Amino acid sequence: ALLATMSRNYKYDFADQVLIHAQRPDASACAEYDVWTGRMGRYVRRGAKGIALVDNTLRLRYVFDVSDTGARKNSRPFEPWQVNSKNTGAVISAIEARFGVEPRVSLAEQLEVVAAQLADEYWLDNGGDILDIVDGSFLEGYDEFTIGVKFRNAAIVSLTHTLLARCGFEPENYLTPENFEDVFEWNTSEAVSALGTAVSSINQTVLREIERSIRSYERSQRHDRNKLHDSE
Repeated sequence: ALLATMSRNYKYDFADQVLIHAQRPDASACAEYDVWTGRMGRYVRRGAKGIALVDNTLRLRYVFDVSDTGARKNSRPFEPWQVNSKNTGAVISAIEARFGVEPRVSLAEQLEVVAAQLADEYWLDNGGDILDIVDGSFLEGYDEFTIGVKFRNAAIVSLTHTLLARCGFEPENYLTPENFEDVFEWNTSEAVSALGTAVSSINQTVLREIERSIRSYERSQRHDRNKLHDSE
């Protein structure tokens, strides 16, 4: 499923995606009511049931899938990108070039590799700050090295799950419940915020690169079709 959440205040993307998937496995692109009716200029269908999420104050907020909405005359264009068999090669090449990862057998494997690489880089850049906020969590009492390992494991599985889902894969085919054990040790609001911020930041970087590669591929295909048409 394509689980794109478009809220401006969206932060805990992995946790939200788990909640979205649990309630609406077929959801494709989600946003809050005000985003759909305001910024996007669409309407939310009467009787549509919102998807409940928990914000950083532990209050419920609700989002609606694009299938719960309809277009108005002046609605903004809404065409979320999707990975498919035709553009996969372009996506793989873009990830290789942008993040310096070596070629892999499949896009799914490549996403796992780039998740691990960027989680390592994030820890190297921000580990000192993260160490200061683990008091009171299940991480308290671990040494610096172990907390770093716990962060990497939690970030990698969170990133991999989100990237796989957004690119149309079924994460359950690649990840097991045991892979998520380290996530639950980040169990205070400060620890969750630190992990969520890391995952959200890295996800945005990777997904923007994937979107750019797909949009570029689509423009190239349109250009080639136009040239062929003009030559006929």
